[in-house]
Amino acid sequence: MQEKDYEKILPRCVQASPDDAKLIEQFQQGDKSVFDKLVVRYHDRTYRLAQRFVPNSEDALDITQDAFIRAYQGLPDFKRKSQFYSWLYRITVNLCIDFLRKNARRETVSYALESDDLPMMNIADVNLRPPTQAVEDKELLTYLRRAIMQLAPKQREIFILRHWEGLSLKEIANTLGRSSGTVKAHLFHAHRNLRKLLRHYLQA
Repeated sequence: MQEKDYEKILPRCVQASPDDAKLIEQFQQGDKSVFDKLVVRYHDRTYRLAQRFVPNSEDALDITQDAFIRAYQGLPDFKRKSQFYSWLYRITVNLCIDFLRKNARRETVSYALESDDLPMMNIADVNLRPPTQAVEDKELLTYLRRAIMQLAPKQREIFILRHWEGLSLKEIANTLGRSSGTVKAHLFHAHRNLRKLLRHYLQA
């Protein structure tokens, strides 16, 4: 998939700084120091993205650093017709997915579930309690995070892209290179498994 095509599937909230192109031009002309400005500009956003997939802070930080290393290495060949962050976003998501697949057997419930920005309004599809009630239920929020991390890697990545990143089923299919039917099936199983994992709260 070309960079300009990938930009079309980015979440609407993803925005890049207008002077990225100038910094990239300077980098490609030999001023490597300007890359530090891109790191400062997008480090926190990239880290938050990684943490959605991998809530353990050390793992998320490793992925963030790896994403910038890959961006630095690939920037000489970067096509300036596309946005830098759309490219960095793709690199980060791919690294997160690779991490989930390689660590499928890891004890995910031991993760430090630190993120507080889970948009509960988007979890209504899982048939949990009403969103306004769920937001106030800190215990439920903790269990929900743990349950998401216990999903099979394919289910987890699709659930996160759908409910955290706000991508449509078609956008997820394009991102992962799968059919819309496959994405829909994994999302269905993710919802079903979450209901099982949270049965205690659903029946309360």
